[in-house]
Amino acid sequence: MDSAAYSILMLNLVLGLGCGWPLAKAIARVSPTPTRVFRYFALLVVVYLVECVAFSASMATNVLSVGLAFVWGFLIGWWFRRWGAGERALLRTVLLFSLYSSLPAASFLSIPVLMVLGGHSVLSVEAGFQFGIPAFVPWPVNTILGFCVAVSLVAVTLKVVVTTYLARAFIVSRAARPCDTASPAA
Repeated sequence: MDSAAYSILMLNLVLGLGCGWPLAKAIARVSPTPTRVFRYFALLVVVYLVECVAFSASMATNVLSVGLAFVWGFLIGWWFRRWGAGERALLRTVLLFSLYSSLPAASFLSIPVLMVLGGHSVLSVEAGFQFGIPAFVPWPVNTILGFCVAVSLVAVTLKVVVTTYLARAFIVSRAARPCDTASPAA
């Protein structure tokens, strides 16, 4: 591996562990078993590793990464809806989780920074072509900077929206009560 790959690996290690612990504590605060912080942290690290693999496997299309947003939204919503915490606290925790699961996609923005530090052009179409960006991609996305920003922005936005919306649907539905169909006495 080259130094850029090691840098991205280290960045993701720092993001996964560094942001995972505070999120595990936030989950424990809304959990019926608040003493399981380490267990939540371990689960979050596994989620982060899965997200890293999914983003790497489908980087340009984000298919696997965004597909996981549906999985996480369903699982987190189903899991949290059984908890007795307030709806607002649960939704805030869901939003934090969705941002956490988006960090591997956001870390892709480090590539242009590393390229500039290495003396490469990130605004050149030719450099983008040499980087592996297909010729049919329109400007400015056919530059390294444009490509990395577009891929990251689309992935983060879709992941946060999908995960949060699906989980919210589960959490809000727990409070819904069936309508009373009995007719009022005349």
